[in-house]
Amino acid sequence: MDEIGKVRKIRDTSLKHEAILKGAIKVFTSHGFDASSMDRIAEVAGVSKRTVYNHFPSKEILFQAIVADFLKQRDEIKPIRYSSDISLELQLVEFAKAELFLINDPIRRGLSKLFTSVFLMNIEFGKKTRSKFEPHKAFIIWLNDAKEDQKLSFQSPELTARIFYGMVEGCLTYPALFTDGESLKQIDALLMEIVATFLANYKKIV
Repeated sequence: MDEIGKVRKIRDTSLKHEAILKGAIKVFTSHGFDASSMDRIAEVAGVSKRTVYNHFPSKEILFQAIVADFLKQRDEIKPIRYSSDISLELQLVEFAKAELFLINDPIRRGLSKLFTSVFLMNIEFGKKTRSKFEPHKAFIIWLNDAKEDQKLSFQSPELTARIFYGMVEGCLTYPALFTDGESLKQIDALLMEIVATFLANYKKIV
């Protein structure tokens, strides 16, 4: 196969991969994980069942790929790195807003509902899926950089990250899922209160 042929094959494979992911999202969000079949996903994606299995050996692996792609989109759209020139308040607000990416669009909100329901219904599968990802990786890096800059004080960056995201998810994520986004209409004051509460405990007094 010549170089042009190889490029075309790679492109065709990539397009089919993307089509399967999109098809699976439509099927999973419409019918739920348990009631969805690889046959139906292949039909919606416009590919053969064999092609689906060539890309994803099981429905579970396909679901995990959707989770990975979802989180990758969030991280790529809003990469946040520590800056000593920007206030801690503004940087923390940016982290909270990055989390809103998961819930501020009807399609992404539908996916977040799907993930939550699947993980609640199948605890072991949820643990297995979440174990493939490093929770709050970017935020932990940010925390350590802020501590090194003498701006924050804490013992465990992992615990500190859990505290911050516990507030964000409890005040923003889950209310948005329960109200189908209605709770997101006025959140500026809530964002600042979350940040103020966090910094009241972790901001280093100099």
